[in-house]
Amino acid sequence: MPVFSSDGYLHLPRRTLERIPLQHLMSGMDDEPAHADPRCGSATALSGYTEWVSPVEPALSIGWDWAWQSTPAGGGIVRQGLPRTNVLLVSDAQEPLPMEESLEALARFVDAIDWQRPAWRAACSAPVTA
Repeated sequence: MPVFSSDGYLHLPRRTLERIPLQHLMSGMDDEPAHADPRCGSATALSGYTEWVSPVEPALSIGWDWAWQSTPAGGGIVRQGLPRTNVLLVSDAQEPLPMEESLEALARFVDAIDWQRPAWRAACSAPVTA
């Protein structure tokens, strides 16, 4: 049973997390760094962020950064770093896992879902601001 704790986190067993559907909320691209090489033909780095939420109770939110990575097949976006979230996973005994262990488990969870296409599509269609 998920429980919102006084620490502000949604305490959630792993097996419950795996049953909660996630819905894409928003994604965007980071601004290119000011120190980027302005010469034509120079390499550029594409990176951004994505945020996903549960469309059902319990209300959870998981966000993470991503970056474009070239591959022999052309490339795609991959998660960078650990997620940011309001979830803290708990053991079968309902004891909170250490934060790093919880975030690493959440990272494996998001890596197993099809997030790349919706995140990339949304980031590419976001309005450009000057």
